[in-house]
Amino acid sequence: MTKFVTMNEIAERLESRPQIIEEMLKDEPRYQIARAIIAERTRRGWSQGTLARKARLTQAQVSRLERARIGNFVTVLKTLDALDLKLEIVPTKHHKV
Repeated sequence: MTKFVTMNEIAERLESRPQIIEEMLKDEPRYQIARAIIAERTRRGWSQGTLARKARLTQAQVSRLERARIGNFVTVLKTLDALDLKLEIVPTKHHKV
């Protein structure tokens, strides 16, 4: 039988392992890109294969990108172009002007 874990239990476990939180925060920009691509693709009702054809990529490349495994930035740009999305760079809230 599978035991479900509460969010409080997860938080307690993470408190004792700060390196995990550090790694998660470091990877967050990749996950933001992946989530935006997935959201727009599904909003349009496209499969990964449809997006791949429109972006002139393989379905495997789209799949990797949607799992935040960004290997080649050209793949990201082709995908964003096919979805009529743009990448925007903005200062973080920690940035002081």
